[in-house]
Amino acid sequence: MNSTSKSIFVEVAHRSPAAPGIRSPGPVRAHTLRNGRNAWERCDPMTETAEGAATDAAAIPSRRAVPATARGRRSRQALLDAARVVFARDGFTAARITDISDEAGVAHGSFYTYFKSKDEIFLALIEELEEDLRVSGDGERAAARAGGGDAYSRILRANTDYLTAYHHNRGIMVVWEQAATLNPEVAELRSQASERAVSRIIRAIEHMQADGEVQTAIDARYAATALTGMVSNFAYRWCLRDEDFELDKAAEQLSLLWANALGIPAP
Repeated sequence: MNSTSKSIFVEVAHRSPAAPGIRSPGPVRAHTLRNGRNAWERCDPMTETAEGAATDAAAIPSRRAVPATARGRRSRQALLDAARVVFARDGFTAARITDISDEAGVAHGSFYTYFKSKDEIFLALIEELEEDLRVSGDGERAAARAGGGDAYSRILRANTDYLTAYHHNRGIMVVWEQAATLNPEVAELRSQASERAVSRIIRAIEHMQADGEVQTAIDARYAATALTGMVSNFAYRWCLRDEDFELDKAAEQLSLLWANALGIPAP
């Protein structure tokens, strides 16, 4: 097995409470990042290469410079942490700058020292989370390379991690999807994240084709677009509607669909 096709890229949230009516298999793993906080995780149900990870990291944009002083950085971070809570609780449209400031424990006027508007702090929040996800994925990639396993087991493990993380962070994930219909910049960030996910899966399928695990007759781009869309749309509808799905069974069924589509043997 080619070692470059064994790693799982992490990229979904791990912060908001469990959804009513959804049976969880247990607490999600929390990864402590270089800034000392536990942040979002998302495990795309496939594999990653070192070259692809570097490309994805370079593609993540940066919006505004971080304040030079420690006090300024703490105040800005407090606002971002508060924004996570308020956006997840109230939604993108109903969230207010005054509520974010109150949640952060700062004066309302202080908000504008760091952000021009509600839209800007939401964009900064998403960008921060994408960076956190890239960093948290480094350890997962190394562990996956060491752990190995057959193709179906890797797909099942990644789908389980993805659904668990999405389930625990449904508030922000649902808001991100909805905000993309209202704000062109949010829509562009969402589109870029989707394109990066598809690109990773294309590379993974091509590696599995080179290893003889997937038939070369399958077009990697078409397959990657369809399969990533299937999983992400399932997760969104599940959390939006509070469907009474069992997480383990959902991961199993989605993984069987992946395996059948790619011609990968499944138990």
